[in-house]
Amino acid sequence: MDLSAVAEELYGLPPGDFTTTRDARAAEARRAGDRELAEAVKKLRRPTTGAWLANLVVRERHDHVERLLELGDALRQAQATLSKEDLRRLSKQRRQVVVALREDARSLARGLGHPVGGKAAQELEDTLEAAVADAEAAEALRAGCLASGLRYSGLGLSGLAPSAATLVDDRPAASARGPREM
Repeated sequence: MDLSAVAEELYGLPPGDFTTTRDARAAEARRAGDRELAEAVKKLRRPTTGAWLANLVVRERHDHVERLLELGDALRQAQATLSKEDLRRLSKQRRQVVVALREDARSLARGLGHPVGGKAAQELEDTLEAAVADAEAAEALRAGCLASGLRYSGLGLSGLAPSAATLVDDRPAASARGPREM
């Protein structure tokens, strides 16, 4: 057992199962004599519902999330070159993909018996928009281990709280992972 494997498991669970499973994994690590791992596992925070939706969509709709992140790269390039036509076209595509991912995430959650409200959907949408605007946010989303939603204000990123994305540095590249079964 290592931190990345535990984080991968925990952030793929529904939020209601997170704390019990986290505490069980920390206890297992402690029984195995790995106090450092046990403490690191205990530091992992239960995701907000919006962050759980983001983690869910990364796992279940990986290709769509990658498409959105590629649009983010293209948008940042268009901004750097001040290409108005590209900005308009890419912004429209970004909006379509964000809305589709939001609705898809809500549908996935309902299918798992966890319908979500507007606040969680907005947190997901803010997270997706932050990932488009900021490369650091894109990598945090791509890791699929967010504990809270992300926000980008134009002045920088906020909401990147310590989670598996920031506590685990030995994770395999998230882009190499495909969709997972829940």
